[in-house]
Amino acid sequence: MIKNNLIMTQNKLKNFIINLISIIFAVFLCLFVANFVFIKISNQKSFPRSLSGSLPNILLVFHPDTYKNNNLKNYTAILGGSYAQGGGDAYLSGIYDYSVAHHLHKQDKKNYLNFARAGYGSISAVSNLINMYRISNSSNFINDLNKPDSVIFFFNEGHVLDANFREFSLFSKQDSDIEKFVINRFNENLKINSFDKLTNNFPLLFFFTKFYYHIENLFKKIIHEPKKIIFFITNSFKKLFGYTIVLQTPGDLKKGKNTFTNSVKNREDVKNIQPLQAAAPILTKEEILISLNIFFESIKYMKKWGELDKIYIVYIPSPVTLYDWSDPINYEVPGDSKIGTTTKEKNNINNKFITDKISEFSTKNNIQFLNTTQHLYELAKSKKIHGPLDWSHLNYHGYKDISNYILNK
Repeated sequence: MIKNNLIMTQNKLKNFIINLISIIFAVFLCLFVANFVFIKISNQKSFPRSLSGSLPNILLVFHPDTYKNNNLKNYTAILGGSYAQGGGDAYLSGIYDYSVAHHLHKQDKKNYLNFARAGYGSISAVSNLINMYRISNSSNFINDLNKPDSVIFFFNEGHVLDANFREFSLFSKQDSDIEKFVINRFNENLKINSFDKLTNNFPLLFFFTKFYYHIENLFKKIIHEPKKIIFFITNSFKKLFGYTIVLQTPGDLKKGKNTFTNSVKNREDVKNIQPLQAAAPILTKEEILISLNIFFESIKYMKKWGELDKIYIVYIPSPVTLYDWSDPINYEVPGDSKIGTTTKEKNNINNKFITDKISEFSTKNNIQFLNTTQHLYELAKSKKIHGPLDWSHLNYHGYKDISNYILNK
């Protein structure tokens, strides 16, 4: 009797283990198939753009519809910050061709892969290209990338210099020179950790992690302020699905005081505009030179890595540069809620100083410099190429005109 009971117990345990293994295998198989399908559909045609913010970095490269999927041997890499990525009214309004890369691909049918990300300085921009190249070649599911045939590097006058100098202030030693600083930052940025490798091969995991992050934050906010439960739930799900909740303006504008606004002379269609991006208004000439040299050293590093002969620097002037604003001009202080004031004359002096230095570097290093300042300035005389929602970036007409300018040059 005892022996029979023991045999029955052993059989039950054996069946339980077999069933458990079968369930684990079935779940793993389902996740594996789902992960494969997720990668295949994570493009602009099949995957909602409102959810693209929940994609891992490598899939963000392939999400925009700016290349031929069946022939990616040759491509042009787009580098830079939010301008290069396509931030602005077209993106916020759900327009399909929201970036320069879309317009370029639509016109010449060549491959453009976008490695630009909002907020990137020069070192981060180049690092992302190199890391995404390495990641693509270590994945079993994603197309292996060659090094790019050419690079279009967008230089945003209103952001990149501040981002570069902020990074230098945080991570440099007082006695370190720019070249050593840039190399040290690349050595740090080009380390791919285990989580990057995991999400690279299993992006569905990143998607679920992002979802969990939003849900966790939602519960924390509800516990802290239970009376705002409806507000928190609505905004959290909007944020989860990639929607912009509100385009806030800095300083007193956040408090409802419409004090710090800008208007263009003799233009009724451009008035009472929020504080704007300007040509490095908070940096001294010495600090601008440090930031520019970080940009130059980053390009040299990229050129050597990719053995690149075709590099194009596309200069995007700030909104303060492109319109005839009435003085004083209110600008947003980068990374702060404060408001600063400048004049058109001071801003134009900085614009000329910056563009002259980039022109000198480009000529010396056989790089084509496309300075769009005068072209966009003339265009902005007759129509708005920014806003009306987002005056920190170009709108649909601005990006389309930039792409025409690049192709014509």
